Amino acid sequence: MHKPQCQNIISALSLFKINISDELNLSQHRGNLHNDSRKIQSGDIFCAIRGTVQDGGKYIASAIEAGACLIINECSTPEEHGKMSWSDSTNSVAIVSFYLLNQALFSLAKSYYQNPQDKMRMIGITGTNGKTSTTQLVAQLLSNLSNEDNNCKEIEKHQCAIIGTNGAGTFEKLTPLANTTPSATELHQLFYRFERKRIRYVAMEVSSHALEQHRVNGELFNTALFTNLSRDHLDYHGTMENYAKAKRELFIGNDKQVAILNGDDDCAKQWLLNWPVEQELWLYGKEQYITKQSKYVLADNVKHHVSGVEFTLKTHLGDIDIVSPLLGDFNIDNLLAAIAVTMVEMAQTRRISEEFLATLAKTVARITPIAGRMEAISQSGLATTVVDYAHTPDALEKALIACKAHCQGELYVIFGCGGDRDKGKRPLMAEAAEKYADHLVITNDNPRTESSQAIVEDMISGIAGIDQTRLKVILDRKKATIETLQQAMETDIVLLAGKGHEDYIIIGDETLSYDERDVVAKYYQAKLNSQENSNTSKDKLNNNGVTK
Repeated sequence: MHKPQCQNIISALSLFKINISDELNLSQHRGNLHNDSRKIQSGDIFCAIRGTVQDGGKYIASAIEAGACLIINECSTPEEHGKMSWSDSTNSVAIVSFYLLNQALFSLAKSYYQNPQDKMRMIGITGTNGKTSTTQLVAQLLSNLSNEDNNCKEIEKHQCAIIGTNGAGTFEKLTPLANTTPSATELHQLFYRFERKRIRYVAMEVSSHALEQHRVNGELFNTALFTNLSRDHLDYHGTMENYAKAKRELFIGNDKQVAILNGDDDCAKQWLLNWPVEQELWLYGKEQYITKQSKYVLADNVKHHVSGVEFTLKTHLGDIDIVSPLLGDFNIDNLLAAIAVTMVEMAQTRRISEEFLATLAKTVARITPIAGRMEAISQSGLATTVVDYAHTPDALEKALIACKAHCQGELYVIFGCGGDRDKGKRPLMAEAAEKYADHLVITNDNPRTESSQAIVEDMISGIAGIDQTRLKVILDRKKATIETLQQAMETDIVLLAGKGHEDYIIIGDETLSYDERDVVAKYYQAKLNSQENSNTSKDKLNNNGVTK
């Protein structure tokens, strides 16, 4: 993998009044910036930051041992800023002191990698729910529409890269990430790689944690989108007001960024009361008042089918009928958001006409459903399974409503709540399940170091009056899934909520392999094999003259 010249750090540090050009020659080195010593390879530069949990200074020795050619160490006083010392190790590595390095890390990394994001269109997407689906829908739409313009040249097949919960890369090839929004150093490595691959757009999920911790800021993005706000991460933010404030940091309030808001969301409606006139604003949603906005996309005449949804897309530039394989009202919201982003970005290079809207509608019809996001898995003669990442009360309610709209029989939901996280949402999750599902199966969903039984008791406190025949508690998630699929009938739907795309479950301090989609696929395959074997046996009996 190509790496930048380490000499770049000299000019990058000079922006922060640190001059090491006379004392250090790094011209022979190529390497990446890292703030995680475990990722250091020969020639890399280690940024030892003081975080809320870890002090990077404790890992300087291990970074040097791994081959770091320079250490930038966060110091505790401004007087130490810019001072340089040398390690006691055999190869004597320079250690540069940097005051408030954590806050400056984004700008330092940007300069070191020579501003790769400035050569691409950056799209930031924040909100409680819908970030992953919207990001991947944006990537599909922009890549497919760009390919039509470029006749699918090999180097331009993937015009839009993704950074988020499912990983980083192109839609068809994502590499897993530790966090929804990576650290500033890892983020710029990705930008550097994308720019070298001639990626045109980057669609990126932006978490509230990343905004509050300065891992990323709104000025990075040409287009910023807000999906919605509902209860989540209160164990970190404390209050909904703080949570909303963190999300609001994505929007810079001037003409250097286009803002797109979900006009149906209560938080967005509050923001609209004092939205800065300097910033271009688009709204999307289903409420008719949205059409009073100068730029908007709205879904009208919505219809649900077993195979997806259809609606009339109304925009300030014209209307078009949309057919999509996605399930549920909230996926219409995600699709509207992605369409708005696509129109904003395409308007940078072309005129958005009725002909373009027709092309857009054809592209939407070819969209691939997102893995683990209202992903339907079915087989003739068996119940349909829907796998979704819903792990908040609002997301679970929306997933259940969506399944209900497509369900011809009874609706089962298998769900749990994470351990060592916001306890207040547990009874709310159960309330949502009790309200919309016919059958509830409570199970494990990353209990971590907390007692599974204690989590269950917190959840059940929200549904004390439930008919007990509707409720089961099966802590073994695989067992809960198999037993429910065995019970459900062909016309029923089984919603597996909480895991989605994840291929693990955290119990205690262990991260165990667990892929819910694979569990369902293997169950269906086993049932199919059993049926085929049964039919083969019957055929043999008939061929031997034995009657049925």
